[in-house]
Amino acid sequence: MEREVVKGKPVSSLTRHLVAAVVAATLLFPPHVSPSSARLALVSDIRHWTSREYTRVVIDLEAEARYEANFLGADPVRNLPPRIFIDIQGADLRDEIVRHPREVHNGLLTRVRAGRFRAGVVRVVIDLERESGYRVFDLSDPSRIIVDIDGGSPGTGQSPPIPEPSGKIVVMLDPGHGGKDPGATGPTGLQEKDVVLTIGRMVREKLSRFPDFDVGMTRDTDVFIPLEERTAIANKTGADIFVSLHINASRDRKARGISTYVLSRASDREALELAARENGVTVQKLSEVKFIIDDLSTYGRKKESLKLAKTVNDAIVRNISSRHGPVHDLGLKQAPFYVLVGARMTAVLVETSFISNRSEESRLRRHEYLETIADSVVEAIRYYGENGALARAGM
Repeated sequence: MEREVVKGKPVSSLTRHLVAAVVAATLLFPPHVSPSSARLALVSDIRHWTSREYTRVVIDLEAEARYEANFLGADPVRNLPPRIFIDIQGADLRDEIVRHPREVHNGLLTRVRAGRFRAGVVRVVIDLERESGYRVFDLSDPSRIIVDIDGGSPGTGQSPPIPEPSGKIVVMLDPGHGGKDPGATGPTGLQEKDVVLTIGRMVREKLSRFPDFDVGMTRDTDVFIPLEERTAIANKTGADIFVSLHINASRDRKARGISTYVLSRASDREALELAARENGVTVQKLSEVKFIIDDLSTYGRKKESLKLAKTVNDAIVRNISSRHGPVHDLGLKQAPFYVLVGARMTAVLVETSFISNRSEESRLRRHEYLETIADSVVEAIRYYGENGALARAGM
């Protein structure tokens, strides 16, 4: 990959964990449309979630646009800090974003600022307190560019280390959908967002009884939270385990069973279609983000996630079978779920039953059935906490 020169100074070469930024630049804008021939994509907002060792910056766009991301080291002569900059081609931005830079000052970042670099080009600059590892990728529908910054050194291409023992295992539960997004709806009107919120509350209440666990939820009410914000919440709180709770659905009304997923390329066509539905994109659009999965697979601790996913899936199938009768075990699967992208901890997504199946929808209306699912998730998390990487780290 060629080094790019900006204002006479060479930009540091993009290492493996930064390659996604440049590859993404060729994907977010449709290849048959040039910035000059399309209307300008408006940068509508810049959001961030921060802690001392992690920050996620999200650049919201009202249309797709080509972009490039690069890094510049500190310039003592000009009194400029190290910084990441993203040039968005064929774009404009709201004036209030120019007038009001996002002040951060969290130990990693000082601020995020943006302006019109030249005609049709918006430059977003992330001023860093110190040189840090980072990665850039994009998501669609709606279009947004995401920058994850961690406390490690840039250019290592390594996963963040397992945290030092803190006395408690931090678990972040993520009830899917919510608010304006109902998720899947059953034949008699049961909505996925309501079922998973109930399960999440049950898991939190049960798991919180054990002193070794500190349990949080990405949402505790019927509220919409963007997919990228859910992972950011878990990263910001320093979670050790992330469990996203969902209910499956299919055009085949006879489809039934339990499955648990980790972040990777889709293991089969059904997994790809499910991920597309959960991500709110088409299957074709989802296939364009495969490079993200390749780049982030080690960052997401896939090996440990597979262990937890199998433990969760086995527990749910075993307990439902013993308490409620036969259940179809669809097993451990892999798919490119946006909600898992960028997770800095063991992360899984659970699909508990098919709400599109009239019989399983009926089960999902029963409190005791949901309690069995919650008991199973708690059992699996406790087992993993005692036997997985967290236990080896002394937590």
